[in-house]
Amino acid sequence: MAHATLLTGESGVGKKTLAHLLAQGLLCEREDGRPCGQCRACRRYAARTHPDAIFPAPAPREKSIKVETLRDMIDALSRHAMEGGVRVIVIENAERMTPQAQNCLLKTLEEAAGGTYFFLTADIETAILPTIRSRCRCVRMQPWPPERIERALIGRGLPSGRARTLSRYCEGSLGRAIAMHGDESYWSARELVRKTFLSVRKISDIAEASQLLKDQRDNGDRLLDILEQEIRALLHGKATREADEADDFPPHFQAADPKDLRKILESILIARRQKAANVGWAALAEGLMQTISEETSKWQL
Repeated sequence: MAHATLLTGESGVGKKTLAHLLAQGLLCEREDGRPCGQCRACRRYAARTHPDAIFPAPAPREKSIKVETLRDMIDALSRHAMEGGVRVIVIENAERMTPQAQNCLLKTLEEAAGGTYFFLTADIETAILPTIRSRCRCVRMQPWPPERIERALIGRGLPSGRARTLSRYCEGSLGRAIAMHGDESYWSARELVRKTFLSVRKISDIAEASQLLKDQRDNGDRLLDILEQEIRALLHGKATREADEADDFPPHFQAADPKDLRKILESILIARRQKAANVGWAALAEGLMQTISEETSKWQL
């Protein structure tokens, strides 16, 4: 085991879970590297009361991990391990450390005593100082395959249809899939995307769809995200010849040409830039729907 491990990857792929399993395994009384979850050490770790486990985190009502927190950690490490064995430090969302806190951690990593192990997690690897990254074993956790996420969700009791939908749109993140399942506003936004952007077949359909979208500017980023997810899922289905990827799309998308779907994705990117530049939401949405209607009209000939 390296004395410092940095786990990076998209939110929800299991970085924190793995970090805690590794740390708990080092403290477990079974001593085979895999935490049993039953011994006294495992139970204390799970309750965050183990005296040789330290969890630096933002102070109450703070968003960042300040240098004072790291100094408290260093002070604790200056004393002998309470149980006489290894000590573990788990820093979740390590990108929240201020530059001063990261520099403070750097010195500790350089002079870490034997039997002390650090586990850091971060969504964005480049948010961690290069000097810290160079002293860690960096593990980049990959997105989960859709089939694995689907099985995991069904194992949690979700209906198979809902599990299949979530596995397509969560971008390989089990945590995101679970959050999406319990977020009714997501499903409402998804339904709105389907009633508007994905339902226009000709220019005359845009006016009615635009009425449904006129008060949605504050929700615009989410609608564009969902629209992109939908188009990417359809494109993936065509690339892998998985027909059921498109089975719940509007009928006029069944004959979609991949190159035209890519044009729609480019239009979504343009729409995002326009929104960031404060282009009117109505004009932006109508322009995007016009592009979609022009592309889908090719498949209806």
